[in-house]
Amino acid sequence: MKFVRKFMVYFILILVAGLILVGGGTWFYLSGLLPDIDGSVVTIGVKEKTQIVRDKWGVPHIKAENAKDAYFALGFTLAQDRLFQMELQRRLARGELSQILGPKLLKIDKMFRTLMLRHRGEAYLADEDKINPEALQYLDAFLEGVNHFVSLGSLPVEYTLLGFKPRPFTRLDSVAMIGYMAYSFADGIKRDSLYTMFESFFTPEDLAMVFPKYTLENRTTIMEPAGDYTDDHTIDQSRVSPFIEGSLAESISVDNAFTGFNASIQTVLDQAAKIVPAFAGSNSWVMAPSRSKNGHALLANDPHIGIANPGVWYEAHVQYPGYENYGYHLPLLPFPMMAQNSIKAWALTMFENDDMDLYAETFHPDDTSLVKFKGEFVKARIIKEIIKVKGAPDESLTIRVTPHGPVISDYIKGYKGKPVAVSWVYLQKDNFILDFAYEMGKAVNMQEFREAVSKIAAPGLSISYIDNTGNIGWWAAGRLPIRPAHVSGKKIHDGSSGKDELLGYLPFEKNPQMENPETGLIITSNNLPTHVPIDPIGVVTGYFRPSDRAARIYELLSKKEKWSIEELKAVQTDTRLNKGHKIAARIIPILESEKESFSENETKAFAQLKSWDGFMELNTIGGTVFEFTIYHIMKETLESHIGPEYLKTYLNLVDYWNFLQRFLKNDKPPVTGKNPSIQPKSRDTIVLNGFKQAVEEMVSKLGAKEKNWQWGSVHTIEYVHAVGRKKPLNILFNVGPFPCPAEFPSINRFKSKMGDHEYKVSSLPSTRRLIDCNNPEESWSILPTGNSGNFMSPFYDDQARMFLQSKYRKMLFTDAQIKEKSSHILTLLPE
Repeated sequence: MKFVRKFMVYFILILVAGLILVGGGTWFYLSGLLPDIDGSVVTIGVKEKTQIVRDKWGVPHIKAENAKDAYFALGFTLAQDRLFQMELQRRLARGELSQILGPKLLKIDKMFRTLMLRHRGEAYLADEDKINPEALQYLDAFLEGVNHFVSLGSLPVEYTLLGFKPRPFTRLDSVAMIGYMAYSFADGIKRDSLYTMFESFFTPEDLAMVFPKYTLENRTTIMEPAGDYTDDHTIDQSRVSPFIEGSLAESISVDNAFTGFNASIQTVLDQAAKIVPAFAGSNSWVMAPSRSKNGHALLANDPHIGIANPGVWYEAHVQYPGYENYGYHLPLLPFPMMAQNSIKAWALTMFENDDMDLYAETFHPDDTSLVKFKGEFVKARIIKEIIKVKGAPDESLTIRVTPHGPVISDYIKGYKGKPVAVSWVYLQKDNFILDFAYEMGKAVNMQEFREAVSKIAAPGLSISYIDNTGNIGWWAAGRLPIRPAHVSGKKIHDGSSGKDELLGYLPFEKNPQMENPETGLIITSNNLPTHVPIDPIGVVTGYFRPSDRAARIYELLSKKEKWSIEELKAVQTDTRLNKGHKIAARIIPILESEKESFSENETKAFAQLKSWDGFMELNTIGGTVFEFTIYHIMKETLESHIGPEYLKTYLNLVDYWNFLQRFLKNDKPPVTGKNPSIQPKSRDTIVLNGFKQAVEEMVSKLGAKEKNWQWGSVHTIEYVHAVGRKKPLNILFNVGPFPCPAEFPSINRFKSKMGDHEYKVSSLPSTRRLIDCNNPEESWSILPTGNSGNFMSPFYDDQARMFLQSKYRKMLFTDAQIKEKSSHILTLLPE
């Protein structure tokens, strides 16, 4: 026995030693794949010595003697930190994911090829005379830097795991990625089809509740932040309404086959967002010198984007003679989408305008290459493509393009409804995207900046601006379609008659915009730009988010006249649900009358709901009760009419928030539906049942102890890498999970998907910025995880906990700051 025991001890020691050796070897191997960010590199890519200084947060500060060297260095640096992310982005936009990830990604490839992002990019790049020549030169220098790094052979480990090597990066890769960004802004493809399908379940009166007119519950606009209307502007509610009665019910037969269209589109969008996150909202506000304590114009910005790791933005500070920007880059682009320097700063949020229309097409029964347009059959364009698939035969794809645009229903297996084509501003109008991005960074005053902003057609952006002379401004950028009066733009139109065709596009000069308003304050939070009609489109239509965030920002900033940058941190990270608190105030009296019949757990939950102050901090319990309750109220209201899958889809949109507020205001049944076998329920019955089901679920999942009901126990965040979706790779690549504060629609918007009902954060502030361009060294930033996409890098997740704790890091802008906080220096030398 003694011998056996001794043998086992030796065996375990040898096993442990072996594991240590293997683990150590693996660690050294993976460490060896990290790029060299110290020392020097000799290359033909630069003409003069160029320095890349990484600070303590991994942000590169690039100083060059000329523009081409600077952009080469930026491309080289971005490839060092984000190469695999760039790979996924270009393959998603071009429909080439299956080639490296296998047949499960075929639906995504087919959809994005059908959207013709590559074709649109090719057409744009083919007409070089329309593109700023400097923008093209610097894009080429940037791509040379990317490809030089690739040629050195030290690739991220993801390439080894997937068994392929990258081909050279091209102009088309960069431009196609902008197409995906534009597409991720467009909600029409999801909502138009859902509304059309709901027409088969609900009466027009029901639909007016389920998709209520935006202004009934949202009175705070960008241009009227106090939420007031003037007598001079009577609102034409038919033009404000997200949905109005139109010709569709008369002209298009909606059958069960359409269900497959909506479900397939939604599935593909969800899959794509897990690889390259979609834009989901944003906050920004600018304050004139009269509103700041130091007499400078101030800017705050936090764009909301789907969660991923690495994050969407790459911070980089680029300097060469005549140019300097500390910017936030999409990794495939050399020009920052947001930036600041000592002259100006700018921010972006989603405009949420409706730039996409769906058309039900009629093809000739004997010749499917002919499509009916304005009453006559015309030739459709036919495109045939081959998709390479890893581990499977090549897949063929046929794309039919009508006068409206590509038919996006053709690739859906088993779909038998009317073919549906998409008309999208991005595909229809000249879109000077490189000029737009490059010239914003180059502009030296507000006039030049406004001219740059005017050049983009899609996606629709709200762009805010400050400069060191005290100017503040905001422009709604993008081309707004002019639709016939009977066309809402929010459901599928008739493609054959010509009655539903667009009439043109609004010129940029007529877009909503503000420069130096008397209030000294401009707030944008994806809400309606203005209640005031614009000739000839009326009130701007779109998929505007509830105005809760904008209203809360206005409320907080109105509490005093002058603010400091430091004080704005508390505003940007505020977690209060103002309207949520009001919703709770409507629920509580209904429950109060039934409290004598409550169980012990229901009594505890009700007490917590009554004491809730509206804030969604980690330790709130009333907030947890509120979130569970409103989910079950919505489920009790709608599921019997539309089923669980459509309930999930609907609740993952934001319309439910307006619906919930609307129906709680009166005691009538919120919907009746078209199915006579389903008996309408009263508001009070729905609320009581919803609350009881919520408590039952909380106890089932969290236990009966109230301390286990804290919001941080439920609401979590995990930054998932594309490769980390497979275990055990999640241990290496993913960051988290962590308890997470806030929720939709608080200012500090950590949003989970209500329909998924998992309370896992799906979108978040992709950065937080607080900028004073008169004093750039005193400006602040933070990223959700880190600036590097290499999981072995110290800059991969070094900001994660700070971010969740609402902390900031000071931007390092001056030479003295950078020198003091530098951690790595790489020098590029000419050959």
